[in-house]
Amino acid sequence: MNSNESNRGELSRRAVIATGLAPLIVPRHVLGGVGFQAPSDKLRIAAVGVAGMGRNYIHECADEAIVALCDLDHTFAAPVFRSYPSAKLYKDFRQMFDKESQNFDALIVATPDHWHSHLVLAGLAMDKHVYCAKPITHTVAEARRVKAACLASKRTTKASIQDSRTSYARATTELLLSGAIGPVHEVHIWTGTYSSGGGFARPESETPPEGMNWDQWCGPSPARPYNKTYHYGNWRPWWDFGTGTIGDFGCHNLQMFHDELEMGTPDWVAGIGCQAFTPGPRSLDNAECMSVANTVQWHIPARGNHPALMAYFYDGGLAPPRPESMPANVTMPGSGVMFVGEKGVQISAYYGGNPWAAFVANPTAAQMPRGLPGGYLLPEAKFKDFKQPAPTLERCEKPDHYKEWVRSCKAGKKSITPIEFACGLTEFALLGTLALRRHSMPTPAPAGATGGRGGGGRGGRQNRVLAWDYRSMKITNDELANSLVDTPYRKEWDYKT
Repeated sequence: MNSNESNRGELSRRAVIATGLAPLIVPRHVLGGVGFQAPSDKLRIAAVGVAGMGRNYIHECADEAIVALCDLDHTFAAPVFRSYPSAKLYKDFRQMFDKESQNFDALIVATPDHWHSHLVLAGLAMDKHVYCAKPITHTVAEARRVKAACLASKRTTKASIQDSRTSYARATTELLLSGAIGPVHEVHIWTGTYSSGGGFARPESETPPEGMNWDQWCGPSPARPYNKTYHYGNWRPWWDFGTGTIGDFGCHNLQMFHDELEMGTPDWVAGIGCQAFTPGPRSLDNAECMSVANTVQWHIPARGNHPALMAYFYDGGLAPPRPESMPANVTMPGSGVMFVGEKGVQISAYYGGNPWAAFVANPTAAQMPRGLPGGYLLPEAKFKDFKQPAPTLERCEKPDHYKEWVRSCKAGKKSITPIEFACGLTEFALLGTLALRRHSMPTPAPAGATGGRGGGGRGGRQNRVLAWDYRSMKITNDELANSLVDTPYRKEWDYKT
């Protein structure tokens, strides 16, 4: 064995020990050195979860060698399987890793959120390159574990944030960094999206698709009776499996400014979701599911040259108040991000760019009736002569998103959006998810209490301010909320014990 193979084997063993996956997911006999192909050869790729978004990920890497595919529902995944006739097919990823570990170099993870950390850690423990859907993890504690494993690995990882580092996203970042609006003390993020299925009570039991192991689909999360509400594809609003709208979209938006504003981590977070109702006067207990419309607040204390910052998130058609300086004949975009600074306001498209020219790298005047490629500055009169800053930040255009990962794998270098970068975004977003989950859990009423509405003497939903201690990774003022930082796994899938 040469020295490089020896180092790879040692790294793999260290990663397995660090993540605790060896007894569960990665067979001991596959933990030795892995022979990677020369950069001129095709990357050998395996994927887990191929019938949903995974089919798009794999399609964009189809010029490489797709050698193994795993999905629990082979009927649903059949069209994808037919597109790659030479790929070995599996229902259990553990069997795929056992039999194919020496035959692939890179792993695509495209499962529901509750499986992400398990599979990313397994891929890194086998010394594989990894591409993972966002959010990278289901809980804050998982984000910490995955980040540590990524930093310990020498393999190339990439988070599935397709708009990150595009020209329109970078134009927004560069406009923000120009200092035009001065130090930022508020960030408002809003999306018109709402999650279909949000606000529901637990659905009734149905029969899963033939041949599908539904218990394994639930995996580390609590076992729930099958219902087509979860599969196919509408699992995200359910806290057992998904992270809600904010987990879904948070990384796509935060990638433009979280690190640039040195937002780091909040010292408190609060969230509130609308209460759902059934026909008639009775409210619906939907504590296990995201509400249809939600808001979240994060408070980031002053740091370095940045003042204290309030960040706000809105979904389900909710939006921030209009800036006072916005002309009355200008309509607020249906989604976007608004930075409120000491000298002005910047409104940009949700994924970056001009709010009236989303996804356009170099918008024309017709596409951009107001503002600049990076956003719309207010007051208009103050910024009428302000120019878009020259491009200086590294870019990766959306059509090149997947190819950039493949090239980076072959070159043995970091991708432009490595998973450890996305772990910071994920943790920030998931603190918002945690606050919404906590809000949906009625607080028990004090013994002997009577009457009251809106979370009064009878208990009920409360918009609680949750104090966050980053170093100890704890909510320090609410035990129920703190229990959501690192939720337990079912025994078969618990790599923490």
